[in-house]
Parts: sequence; C-alpha cells; structure tokens
Amino acid sequence: MEAPMVAVREVAQIPKKKSNYFYLVLGGVVFLIILGIAITFYLGILPLPHKPQFILDEATIGGLKFSDPNLLTCNMQVTLSAKNPNINYGIFIEKLEARAFYQNQQITVAAELPENYVSPKTVNVWPPFLYGNDVLIPPHEAANLMVDLNAGNLPLEIKVGGSLKWKVSSFTFGKYRLMVNCLADIPLGSQVNGTTFESGVKYELDQPCKLRFEN
Repeated sequence: MEAPMVAVREVAQIPKKKSNYFYLVLGGVVFLIILGIAITFYLGILPLPHKPQFILDEATIGGLKFSDPNLLTCNMQVTLSAKNPNINYGIFIEKLEARAFYQNQQITVAAELPENYVSPKTVNVWPPFLYGNDVLIPPHEAANLMVDLNAGNLPLEIKVGGSLKWKVSSFTFGKYRLMVNCLADIPLGSQVNGTTFESGVKYELDQPCKLRFEN
C-alpha cells in the first residue's frame, strides 16, 4: 500500500532588503574629501591673486560755488576705472559707494556704483555723479578752501568703499572690505563771479589710487 501523498507548501524566501544608506554616506564623504584635496591642490599651484588697480581717470566739474556762510556747492562727475592684473583670477566688486572729500570733510552725498565682475586682464569703468549742495564747511577748512580757490586749485579726495571677492574657475572665495582713496588735484577753470567757477570743464587726471583691504 502506497503512503499517502502529503502536499508540501513551498514558502517563498523573502530576500532581505539590503540598505545602501551607509554606503551612500560613505561615498559622499569620500567624494567631498577628494574634491577638497583637488581644490586645495589646484589653488596651491596658482600664484596668489594681485589686488585690482584703481585709477581716477578724469573729473568734470558741473557746478562749483562757495558762498557765505561757508557753504559749498560742488557737483561733478568722475571716471573711475579698475584693472584686474591677474591671469587666472576674476574679481567681483560689490556694494560700491563713492564720495568726495575736502580735507577729510565730506562734501557730496554717497553715490552708489553698480556691482561689477572684472574678468582677468580686463578693465571696468564707473562714471559716478557726485552731488553736494550748500554743504557747511567748518571755519578752519573754509579758510583753507578760500586760499585754494583763489589760487585756482581744488585738492579733493574721491573715496570709494565696497567689497571684493575672487573667482577662479567656477569657485568664488574670500570676501574683503575694499577701501579706495584717489587724490583729485583739480586745476579750476576761470572764475565767473567771485567764488563761482566755470562749469562743464573736463580735467584729465590719470591718477593712481591707493587701495586697502580689511577682512
């Protein structure tokens, strides 16, 4: 007599779900380490970047009048250029503001300059208008200003503040406070009436500016 057939139910083996989370994290960490080493090596073989070179090219006096009681009106347009002397580094120049000073006395309101990217070995130019109407000059500076105006000369400082970042390849790094100081020794045109001077006169200056960085 044959033994009865017993049905055997096969239980499907459920494969264990293998988590790749650990390997993904490990791979990401390794990638970041390799990328950091590559960037460090790449920057290490490049020379350090040179500072941009600022030049005050010219100034045009739109209106200049000094009247009692020690009130100065000075409206002018200046042309300021920045040269990037680097071969490998680009320069981002941002948040620029320009002002005119006479003997450390600010005589115009701040003029905002558009931000710019200066490509390697190129020059960018800004032509800001600087306005100051009926600015009160302290007595000591006013006496010196009268002497300068009578001599047909106006020694000013054009000060520009902003921020700077470097760019190499697709990487941007560093952020520095940028301070530019340009001397503008302007020979004045003929006097129209007393201490009012001829307007619309353009003066070629070609004056290199001093540059200072702060972190």
